Amino acid sequence: MRTDEAERSLAVAIPLTLSGGFLDAFTYVGHGHVFANSMTGNVALLGVSVALGNWTQALRHVPPLLAFALAILASNLLQTRAAKAWLKRPGIATLCLEAAFITVAASHLFNLDDAWLIPGISFTATLQTMAFTHLEGLTYTSVMTTGNLRRCTQQLISAFFPARNPAALHEAWLLGVISLSFLLGATGGAFLTRRWGDLSLFCVSALLLFAFFEILKDMTRQQRIS
Repeated sequence: MRTDEAERSLAVAIPLTLSGGFLDAFTYVGHGHVFANSMTGNVALLGVSVALGNWTQALRHVPPLLAFALAILASNLLQTRAAKAWLKRPGIATLCLEAAFITVAASHLFNLDDAWLIPGISFTATLQTMAFTHLEGLTYTSVMTTGNLRRCTQQLISAFFPARNPAALHEAWLLGVISLSFLLGATGGAFLTRRWGDLSLFCVSALLLFAFFEILKDMTRQQRIS
């Protein structure tokens, strides 16, 4: 199995999406009501803070937005011919980078304050989600749910109108599972952050490592078959 095919399985998409919801809840509940991944939420809250004259809170939303933009730039650079020549598996590389950063943050090996922690999460998570864009033949995102919910609803309608469409029903089910995973991740993230603080990030590390080993397992299985 090629690497990109192994990265498109539901067993990989679920833990990535759980981690995406978890991280948004973690930074919102535990680090100043700022979203790690939801840039729509950050832009909205930035606007609200500016309108209310709360400049201190407004500034808290700027670093993750800048980190998001830098991650998009870095992701595009990784798609160049020169980068592909030395980085054969960017998906696995970005997954390992995110897992490493999250683990370091959880362990407090370095005392990362919010000025580094939140942008660091935003940067590494954005790199990861830019590398993992497909679930089977569908596009999806693991760090927000609006697009997933919209397409799930569209496919669910297409599954029954004007006639039954099993393929559309399967796609609606996949996107529904992903949307539910984000909700469960956010719920678990809020619950555990209130109780464990930064130690709760070890749960995210575990989810990312699960996705990593699932990719390796699928690749190994396919190699044995062929």
